[in-house]
Amino acid sequence: MVKKEDHNCAKYAILFQEGDEEALSFFYMELHPALSLYAYNIVQNREIAEDLASDAFIKTWKHHEKLDSYNAIRAYLYKTVFNGAILTTQRLKRRTFIEADTKAVEASIETPLDNLIRTETYRLIHSALKDLAPGNQKVIKMYFLDGKSSGEIARELNLSRSTVNTQKYLGLAALRKKLLQLFLQVLL
Repeated sequence: MVKKEDHNCAKYAILFQEGDEEALSFFYMELHPALSLYAYNIVQNREIAEDLASDAFIKTWKHHEKLDSYNAIRAYLYKTVFNGAILTTQRLKRRTFIEADTKAVEASIETPLDNLIRTETYRLIHSALKDLAPGNQKVIKMYFLDGKSSGEIARELNLSRSTVNTQKYLGLAALRKKLLQLFLQVLL
């Protein structure tokens, strides 16, 4: 059974190949956060990482007619970001002759596979978060991403602590279900 998400990805991949800018926007919204994180894990600079991710879309768009599937587009983007991040890292190394900085940059680079798995996991979680009810989504983000306590969230949102805990519980249950579905898709 083809899921609606898979159908959308396939539809946008065809439109992307044909040069449709709405398809470019779809892939940008879908993949830019994960690509930025992927680049950040290499260059250790958020601004440079976001620039590398954005530049990857420009470079990929120039070759849109060669990319005929969601996976081809995603792979091309990741490879472009990886190459750009490595080049940027090498340029930074040349510019700074301080040995300690060079070692810190080299130590921060993990294997490309480890980094790819981490960023794809981030992308899947980010995607699953979008499917949560707005209240659950807000509480989950504030609790896990912003590191706020249930009490702080309750005060900020003007809710009772038990409401915050209920929304957190319901949000986590929905996330588990969604992520399990995504995990099973990957396995199949």
